[in-house]
Amino acid sequence: MIALKQFSKEQKFDFGMNLAIIGLAILIGVIVGMNEEWFLARNFTAGYMAGSLLAALLLFALYRTIVFFVNLTKK
Repeated sequence: MIALKQFSKEQKFDFGMNLAIIGLAILIGVIVGMNEEWFLARNFTAGYMAGSLLAALLLFALYRTIVFFVNLTKK
C-alpha cells in the first residue's frame, strides 16, 4: 500500500484524480460492453476493453490539458 502521508497536496490530488479517471473508465467500459446495439452479448469483453481504453485515453488527455492551462495561468 502506498503511504499517502509522504505525498504533497498536489501529488495526493493527482493520485486521487487518476484513480477517479480509471474508475470512471471502467464504468464507461461496462456500459459500452453491455450495449447490444454496438456489440453482441458474446463480445462483451471486446466492447468493455474498447470502451474502457477510449474513455481512459480521452479523460487523461482532457485532465492533462486542463492541468497544463491552469499551470500556464499560475506563472
